[in-house]
Amino acid sequence: MTLLKLVRDRGNWFLQVSYVTLNLFFKTKMQNHAAAVAYYSLLSIAPMMLLIVYLLNTYLSGYPEIREAFNKILSAAHLNFLNASSARNIDSAMISFSGGVSILILLWSSKGLMKSVQSAFAVIFADSRKRSFIVSSLISFLSIPFILMLLALSIFGDYLVDHFNYAALGVPVLGSMLKFCFISIGLLTPFLGVWAVVFLLYYQMPQKRPRLSSTLIYSFFCTSSVYVLEVVFANVVGIEQYIRLYGSLGDIIFVLIWVYFGCILFFMWAEFLYVAGKIDVIALEKIFLVSEDRSKFEYRIEHFLFNRSSRIFKKYGQNCLKGDTIIRQNDDTASIYYLYSGQVGLYRENHGKEVRMGGLRPGEIFGEMAYLLGERRTATVVAEADCFLFILSPETLEALMNYSTKLSRQIIESLCQRIAKMNKGVLVSGFASSTYKHPVFNPDAGTV
Repeated sequence: MTLLKLVRDRGNWFLQVSYVTLNLFFKTKMQNHAAAVAYYSLLSIAPMMLLIVYLLNTYLSGYPEIREAFNKILSAAHLNFLNASSARNIDSAMISFSGGVSILILLWSSKGLMKSVQSAFAVIFADSRKRSFIVSSLISFLSIPFILMLLALSIFGDYLVDHFNYAALGVPVLGSMLKFCFISIGLLTPFLGVWAVVFLLYYQMPQKRPRLSSTLIYSFFCTSSVYVLEVVFANVVGIEQYIRLYGSLGDIIFVLIWVYFGCILFFMWAEFLYVAGKIDVIALEKIFLVSEDRSKFEYRIEHFLFNRSSRIFKKYGQNCLKGDTIIRQNDDTASIYYLYSGQVGLYRENHGKEVRMGGLRPGEIFGEMAYLLGERRTATVVAEADCFLFILSPETLEALMNYSTKLSRQIIESLCQRIAKMNKGVLVSGFASSTYKHPVFNPDAGTV
């Protein structure tokens, strides 16, 4: 039963995170950011390759095996339109000119690439602050060369698998182990390198860094999904179709489309990383507030995912029976309460007697004054019917207020109204966070 509950809770968590991720991804037009990054990526890759062609033809023309390895890199990256042997017949002046222009284009495109990534991350992680210019420039300028270096190392491992003289070692077991190491280098190096780049971007680019463990996990999933996408494009879509349709431009179009979808996956997993760290706050906000701009279909989905979430209700909720005391006057506690169902009464001590000052309806928050004003409890709160409450810590309330402008505004407005009326000697019960009366939820039965 415990295992079934765990699977159900994790499934509910995954569905909540996935729904919010997709909703935010399309709401913020992240596909447009992916298009910009794909454009600058292609502009960065082409001059980098041309610069390598220039170096090969200028300084390493006597090493055909290096040129062959480079052509394998081009083939693996679907950049067959850039061939190291294509510049053999170009005169030295043109080669020098192309090398200088390639450096300038590489610097410009790398800067544009990093600005595109930064602007997208500022939207995803809701932070308008920017990273240091030096750090951003280093990351942008070194990322692509680092990946290309790892590809070269992978191809070098493949070369050693077929050409290394294992018999010269004299120990068959050692030769077999060494061959296995070369195969591992050829297979794992590109994946580990891309994973490292994605991890660094996920972990370093946001001003408020996400959890290290979560960043490692979701950067791994991102890298894996990009590799799956590459296999699909290479074997299902087929670059030959683009070449037949567009001629020599088919390679470029194929790479641009492939990189675009790869960038979509990159930003989608970044969004998933952000939402996964805030999903409880997002779920509470959706339970407390009813958005007026949702369609009927969206309302039903969110009601199923959040208002029927036994995980959230059991983690933050509590049942109170009629007559239970929830808060005592003058207590030095700071918990905040949201009345989901039932009714509670507010009482104050007057000459040794408890005098009822008012009541609260479902959908109201109470207890926030003690935390926001740093004072003791000003009244006793008693359940006048069976109730279901959400109990929030000060940290959770701060996260809710930072995340939801609407909820924060309602809390502040309610607090101002309550202080004004208390100055007149009138105690006001709380504030209605929503005019919508929430249905009663039974966490144990999992039904509304």
